[in-house]
Amino acid sequence: MAKEQFGFIGLGNMGQPMAGHVKKAGHDLIVHDLAGTADRAPEGARIAQSNAEVARQASVLALSLPTVAANRAVVEEIVEAGNAGSVVIDTCTIGPDAAAKNAAKLKAAGIAYVDAPVSGLKARADEGTLASMIAGSDADIARARPLIEAYSRVVFVVGDRPGQGQRMKVVNNAIYISTLVTVSEALAFGEHGGLDLQTMLDVVNASSGQCLVTQQVFPTYMMSEPPGISGAEALVLKKDLSLFVEGAAREGTPNAAIAKAYETIAAFSDADPRQDKAEIYKFIFARE
Repeated sequence: MAKEQFGFIGLGNMGQPMAGHVKKAGHDLIVHDLAGTADRAPEGARIAQSNAEVARQASVLALSLPTVAANRAVVEEIVEAGNAGSVVIDTCTIGPDAAAKNAAKLKAAGIAYVDAPVSGLKARADEGTLASMIAGSDADIARARPLIEAYSRVVFVVGDRPGQGQRMKVVNNAIYISTLVTVSEALAFGEHGGLDLQTMLDVVNASSGQCLVTQQVFPTYMMSEPPGISGAEALVLKKDLSLFVEGAAREGTPNAAIAKAYETIAAFSDADPRQDKAEIYKFIFARE
């Protein structure tokens, strides 16, 4: 089998370190980012002048893009410029419907699609220890695995249809983001009553309320002054949780509690879309 030429489009908070781990794993890599590829490219990677150039040259290429609209636009470019027989690995969070549409468009051009969102935030992207949840055919996954495994601690195959990886990511995000709201509201109640924030976390983390948010997110990001930079902006939280709320409403599955949490996340994003997730506790604490 000929050696694959890997490509990576999108070198932002997540994509830059992910692409770096692909290159460190020894793979040939060509990259592009609209915001400025030269400053973001991994050392030793070839710098493309456009997304289309990556699509023309890469036999297996990954996408890491911030919005559903950006993802859709790049997929259209790949349809126009890509080569039949290549494989697209979509690490973006775009929802099941968008993934299914991407797969159909690419299939019409003879290009395979592996639905492969990631979880772990920027810290795990930096470490190369993300969790990947992937869906696609066995043959396409086999070609995609070397690239995906370069930045992943664990890879779960959750289905064989594009959209199933996205559905799993939406489930995970719904739990995580709504928990940010729940934990913040509970701790704000305690602090308003005179309890110490650190003491509350110590108690919760030794008790039944412990979770990732109390064990890692609050100590790492919310407890510092000013709050730390997690790399997840408010607008991303809003976009990610909206995928669950809209999908659950459309399909008629239970969503009341998470829909309520979404109202808080939407207000947080509307107040300042670019503020970091680490500001969520201060935002909730200050609300009447």
